[in-house]
Amino acid sequence: MENILFRHRRSYEQRHKGKETAISNAVKDSKNGNKSPLFATENCTVVVAQIGGTATLPCVVRKFNNGVVSWVRKRDYHLLTVGLTTYNTDDRFMVEHVRHLQNWGLLIKKVQPSDAGIYECQMSTHPPTSIVVELRVTTALAEIQGAPDLYLRAGSDLSLVCTLRDSTEPPEFVFWYHEQRMINYDPGVTVKDGRSSSVLRLQEADKRHNGNYTCKPSNAVPASVNVHVLNATAG
Repeated sequence: MENILFRHRRSYEQRHKGKETAISNAVKDSKNGNKSPLFATENCTVVVAQIGGTATLPCVVRKFNNGVVSWVRKRDYHLLTVGLTTYNTDDRFMVEHVRHLQNWGLLIKKVQPSDAGIYECQMSTHPPTSIVVELRVTTALAEIQGAPDLYLRAGSDLSLVCTLRDSTEPPEFVFWYHEQRMINYDPGVTVKDGRSSSVLRLQEADKRHNGNYTCKPSNAVPASVNVHVLNATAG
C-alpha cells in the first residue's frame, strides 16, 4: 500500500504544474452549463461552514471504475486523501464514504478560518478528471433582541430572545449568564432552545435582576444586554 501511495503522489506531483489551467477550464465549463459525465456533484459547488463546526465537501461519482478518488487542497496542492486513506497529519480531515451513493465527501471537523478555499476531488482516470469545491468559512454571532439596554417594570416577566446569525449548524448548548453566574437552572428561570435561537424567561423581575445578561452558545460569539428593572410606580 505504501508503494501505491508513493506512485500516486509522484504521479500527482508530475501533473500538478498544469492544474491551474485544467481547473480554470473546469470552472469556465461549469459556468457554461457543461457537466462532467463522471461526477454527479456539480463543479464549483460552494459549501458554507462556521468556525468550530463541521464541513462536508461533496464528491459523488456518477460512474465508478477501478480509479482512485483523491482530495487535494488547491492552495498548496497538498494531497489530503487517497481512497479511504487520510494522507495528512491533521486528523480533522477524513473521507466520509457512502458506498451505495458513491459519495466520497471530504469531512473537515472543527473548521478553522484557514480552511477556507478551493478543494479538488480527483478521479485517477486517464487523463485525470476532477471537480473543484469551494469552502467558505463564517463566524456565527449571537444577538439579543433589545440590546444594548432593555427596560421593564418590576413584577413583569423578563423575556430575552437570543438568535444566531451566520450559523450553519445548531449549538450543542446555550448558557445564559447574569453577570458572571450561569442561571439556566435557577428557580423561576426557564430556557427554551431552538435550532437557531434561545429564549430565557424569568418570572416577576425585581431590582435583584438588574444587570448584564449574556447569551453564550457553544459555537458562536456571545452577546449581552443590560437589563434595567424599574419601580412599579415609575412613569
